[in-house]
Amino acid sequence: MSVVVRRNIPQIIVALIIVLMVIFYFFYIEKPVSDAFGTADKALSDWAIVITAIAAIVGGIDILRYHANQIRKRERRQIIFSSIVIVLEIIMVSLACYALSSGIAITTQPNFQWLYTYLYAPADAAMYSILVFYIASASYRTFRARNPPAILLLIVAIIVMLGNTSLGAMIWEGFLPLRDWIYNVPNTAAFRPITMGIGFGLIILGLRLIIGKETTWMGRRE
Repeated sequence: MSVVVRRNIPQIIVALIIVLMVIFYFFYIEKPVSDAFGTADKALSDWAIVITAIAAIVGGIDILRYHANQIRKRERRQIIFSSIVIVLEIIMVSLACYALSSGIAITTQPNFQWLYTYLYAPADAAMYSILVFYIASASYRTFRARNPPAILLLIVAIIVMLGNTSLGAMIWEGFLPLRDWIYNVPNTAAFRPITMGIGFGLIILGLRLIIGKETTWMGRRE
């Protein structure tokens, strides 16, 4: 495949879309043209959803291949878990296909909904509950009062935690307004530069895409 098809044409398409979106957002355009662009923008959004769905299908196939290879290698500790993943993936996909063929929404299919509610949701909650111990360990290491910034961070964390619990209100009623002040003043002041930095980063990324300097989104190109 030539370099023009692999690199130049995708760059031109992306640059053209970015320029059109900037023009239609910041400049006044006649209503018929604006409506036509709105229709085209909706079509692009629909295509993005389609591409996302295809990527999810590819990811599911890749997960299936990975666990099938694990079973083929006869890893004793991994066989049972890989088998469970493969069986559940096949069941969920089969129920989803059955729901689509019946003309009903996937999430309202009774068996699919039962598996999601009583199997996936508890497993997901258990995984996040396990992460609490890692978060607590990381917090303990982070909040060690080794220097003045760490001491300040520790004090603010204690105030916020006490302000979010009923125990803090029992100890002192001022924890709640103090927590709100921390949220509204120092936290907002620190968050705004981060937001501005993200905005400037997006502008720079858009400019690099327009002039063709940003090519990582196309993957590796020989």
